[in-house]
Amino acid sequence: MGDAPPILATPGGEEIIRKLVLRALNENQRLILRSINGRHRSLNSLLRELSRKERKAISTLKLNARILKELGLIDYGTKGDPRPVTLTEHGKMILSLLEVDGHE
Repeated sequence: MGDAPPILATPGGEEIIRKLVLRALNENQRLILRSINGRHRSLNSLLRELSRKERKAISTLKLNARILKELGLIDYGTKGDPRPVTLTEHGKMILSLLEVDGHE
């Protein structure tokens, strides 16, 4: 393992990682990642919009957003410290892997 190149540096490595991410993140988590675009002043405004458009329970979306934050893929404020919802650098990397060759 010590001498092996990083998986992203090997032929087909990006596709392997993309497949892993697709299996690891559920549909709601991928929806949230794809929907973060800097237009929403808070996580709640993003999730309310997604709930309305996609007909998904807001509680389900909140749980999945919390999981994404715990994974370090998104960041957002709290009621006492409001901040816009954003993708972290890791979240941006995962999103770019999901969108390789227009797949998802």
